[in-house]
Parts: sequence; C-alpha cells; structure tokens
Amino acid sequence: MPIAAFGAIHLDTIAHADRRILRETSTPAALAIRPGGVATNVARALARLGCRVSLAGRLGREAEADGLLAHLAGEGVDTGAIRRADLPSGRYLALHDPDGTLAAAVVDARITETLEPGALLPPTKAQEVAGCWFLDANLPQPLLVELAEAAAGRRLAADAVSRAKAARLAPILPRVDLLFCNRAEAAALLGRDSEHDEGQQEPGDSGAEVATALVTAGAGAVVMTRGAAPVLLATRGGIDEISLTTREGAAAPAPRIVDVTGAGDALIAGTLAGLEHGLALADAVAAGMRAAALTLESPGAVAGTLNWPAIAPNG
Repeated sequence: MPIAAFGAIHLDTIAHADRRILRETSTPAALAIRPGGVATNVARALARLGCRVSLAGRLGREAEADGLLAHLAGEGVDTGAIRRADLPSGRYLALHDPDGTLAAAVVDARITETLEPGALLPPTKAQEVAGCWFLDANLPQPLLVELAEAAAGRRLAADAVSRAKAARLAPILPRVDLLFCNRAEAAALLGRDSEHDEGQQEPGDSGAEVATALVTAGAGAVVMTRGAAPVLLATRGGIDEISLTTREGAAAPAPRIVDVTGAGDALIAGTLAGLEHGLALADAVAAGMRAAALTLESPGAVAGTLNWPAIAPNG
C-alpha cells in the first residue's frame, strides 16, 4: 500500500568542515545543498526502498524550490500535494565537524510553522489510497489534529522531531499507531521536560519507563532512540531492546559516522517500509536500524546505497 508523508520540506545546506568548528572565526569546509526536512527525508528514503510515497507540505516560489520539486519527482516521490506560497522556502543549515558530528545547526521553518488548518486538505488521490500516513511535528498542532482525524482507519505514524516540538503530538497521541522519538522528546511529550537536565538520560535510567508511559498514554507503539544504545520498542506487550544487526541477524559493528543528518529519518523510513513489506514490527525496526546505519556512513540525509535488498532480513 502507498504511504503519505506530511511535514517539513526544506532546502538543506550541509557543511563538512576539515577541522573542528570554532566560534567567532571561519572554518574551511565543503558545502552541499540538498533536499531536507523530516517528512521529505522520510519520503525520499521510502521511494528508494521501493514504496509508493506522496509528500505534502509547503514550498516558496523561488527557482530553487522549482528545482527541488523536480528533484523529488525524479526520485519517485509524488509531489502533487505540495502547496506553494509567497514565503521563503524552509531552509536548514548544519555545520559538521570532521568526525561527522553536528557542531551547530539553524533552521528557518516559517513557511511550515504558519500552515493553517485546511492547508493540506482535502487529500489528493495518492493520499486517499495510502494505507499509512506519516506526520512530523514540524507541523502546527491544529493541523496535526486535523490530519490525525482525516487519517481515519489508516495506520498513523508520527515523529516528535525535537524537544521543542514534541508536545504538539500530545492531543493526537491516542490516535498514533507508531511514534518515533528520542528520550528527551519523550519526556517533553509527557510534560516532564524539566525532570532531568536537558531531558537527558540519568545513570541507571534506560528510558523504558518513559517509553512505557507513552504507550499507557495512548500510543500504539513507541520506537525510542538512545544514541549509540539499542533502540527501545515499547508496545502494550512490553519492552524490547533492538540492537543493530546484519541482515543475517548477527551483531553488526557500529557504523563509521560520516554525517548524522537524516539517520533518524532513515530509521523511520526503514521501519515503515518493513511494515509495508510484511515484516513484524520488531523486524521492521531492525531493518530501519540498518537503514539508519547506512545513512550515518554516507554524506547527506538519504544514502545513495539505500535500497530494500540492503536492509531486508535474509529469507
């Protein structure tokens, strides 16, 4: 079944410095401009994984936005639900140190933040036939509520995006079948943002209690990332830890990080693609983790090596 993604569409500028980035001085770096935004990254990755996918959001009217639309269509993403507006297109600027870690980032998301209820409805034909809708929390809360209601009986997946935006999902949490978040975003969504410094995990705190609390609050299942630690999968049946494995099921070495951009989005896309390919949820999350690892080892938000055979379990 096709998948419909709703959320941020950005023009990303990604800088990879050849030395550690310092404040108050310039740093030599290689810059690249690519498509970005959570929903956009997920849609692009889904297309590479053999899924039919449509993308909804809003772009400006610049020539660069025209080029972005053509790029997305060329990758197999249905762009018929993308609206245009007389506002600057969303932009994201990320600065990466030589080890691939993120030194700093800024985003101009006014074009998405100002989307009003009704802006992305009624659904297009591609969205109507989609069996799964994916929402990212870059969208304003009233629009998230409206889309969750319009999703009706479809599988609804959502990404918390950031600590600042996670709480936008609170009103629709009982409608979300599959929630993606990290430990800090989970705390923010539960209204516990000040519980720990910066929402970080304390020694001895695995995050299991917070993931379980999200299920108790209504989420059908929660996929919680914890940095380099195994991903937590919380369902009404309990908690599982899912580690990175090879397609044969053996433990896989930690990825060699080139660029952290889009790794979480690849986890989402790989998981949703796994479900569309008929995998059980835990196996789909494992496929998503392999997609994330490929992305960490590649420049940009969507790895050129990403495809379904590369992440599907053998057999």
